Amino acid sequence: MNKQNDALALVRGMFAELIEAGRNDDDAILRYMSPDYRQHVDGRDLDLDHFRAHLRKQREVVEKMEVHFLAVAQDADSVLTHHQVRVHKKNGETPLFQVLAHFIIRDGRIAVCDELTRQLEGSTADSDLGSRH
Repeated sequence: MNKQNDALALVRGMFAELIEAGRNDDDAILRYMSPDYRQHVDGRDLDLDHFRAHLRKQREVVEKMEVHFLAVAQDADSVLTHHQVRVHKKNGETPLFQVLAHFIIRDGRIAVCDELTRQLEGSTADSDLGSRH
């Protein structure tokens, strides 16, 4: 497998395990995210500790999430995704989000994510689900 496929496989694996399967333990997080991870999402900056808190905070209200990739592009250690996330909340609501994300891979893990999230369906009270922590 070449380096580009490794980067894409890493990003897809992160979505499958951390987002769709809902794993938020440190072993799973550190399998995908660099210790110096930085995320810029909708005007907010998160480091690895904030990202951990974000995943745990989401799971307080989320039963499951489904990711549907609309488009993916890659170049060396950069992966760009255009995807939708259907959130199934514990209260039965199912908001839908559109996400544009640019991931930078360093040393086999995700080091940077620059993300824009737009809510397509659901209550405006959920508009911060992409960055809530």
